[in-house]
Amino acid sequence: MLLTLIVLTASYTLLKKLNMEQPEILRSSSNVKVLNEAKTALMGYALKSTTRPGELPCPDTDNDGASNVGVGCTSYIGRLPWQTLGLTDLRDASGERLWYSLDTAFDGFSPINSDTAASLLLDSGVGPYVALVFAPGEVLVGQSRPPAAQNTVNRYLEDDNNNGDVNYVSSSVNEFNDQLVGIEAEEFIQAVERLVLTVLQRHLENYYSLNNYYPHPAVLNGTSCDSGILQGHLPQSINGTCSPEVDWPAALPAWFPSGSGDGWDRLIWYALASACTQANPGCSGTGFIQVNNTPAPTNDKRAILISAGPIRISAGQNRTFPVSGLTDLLDSVENTNDPDLVFESLPNAAASNDQIRIVAP
Repeated sequence: MLLTLIVLTASYTLLKKLNMEQPEILRSSSNVKVLNEAKTALMGYALKSTTRPGELPCPDTDNDGASNVGVGCTSYIGRLPWQTLGLTDLRDASGERLWYSLDTAFDGFSPINSDTAASLLLDSGVGPYVALVFAPGEVLVGQSRPPAAQNTVNRYLEDDNNNGDVNYVSSSVNEFNDQLVGIEAEEFIQAVERLVLTVLQRHLENYYSLNNYYPHPAVLNGTSCDSGILQGHLPQSINGTCSPEVDWPAALPAWFPSGSGDGWDRLIWYALASACTQANPGCSGTGFIQVNNTPAPTNDKRAILISAGPIRISAGQNRTFPVSGLTDLLDSVENTNDPDLVFESLPNAAASNDQIRIVAP
């Protein structure tokens, strides 16, 4: 009987503990879902912009669901602008709206490209992040959330998450119930580069469909077509220096050039096969591009684009334009061996962040 009593008591204690913990587990799971929904929406917003790929909305500072803009953002930490993002009124498990911190470099008021550096850090140096989204959780002891303070961040977020600097935390030894998700700079820039490559690929595909050849590139640091080379920058003007090659049928995006745009022209490399120049309509000539580490056949490529990726200072790169050589842009030895038309596609890693896009076939 004594043993039975001990077992029953232990079972009751364990069951009670599990019942107490279950709601917290459920709250955590629910918050992960809404936080990831917010992250997906922010990524989508940045990749839909036709004005400035990579721009993110300003935070909502008056709790109406819309981003608030002044000279730049009204604030770089505030509520998630769910209406601007096309979301429903997202709430965490405690019924609170989400909070959102944005890196100042990605507010859309200044150029954004591969070299745009993020500065938001998590837990003493993890990152950097371009944005963080928070589920504030229930009000804690010592906090109060009257209607007049609904936009006061320290009534909702705790510890280093509420002081408006670039450092944030995911846990604390003090009273703390914030949950968060971040958009890492590396994954963000890679996604923006893929968008840029897709847009430029379509311009080249359209050019070829109309003319049956690809335009010649511009020399390193140049903008005008040069009929004497097969790799360089994507040319912004063609006919003036490569006649009888025709100009672009539709202008390249306003965000593409330096100066008036975001400077992607300096960070995109372009190569075409000698078989596909204006002298060889329909790619009827000889000589194609080879891209190693791609599905076979690897040596039949007509045109490719390469995004340079963020600067690798550790490798000695210098992006002060005009750059002194191709190694300041691209990382792989194979990809920087101009005028050789053999390239390689490598996984993104510390040794290389070149992204290759095969235009055709």
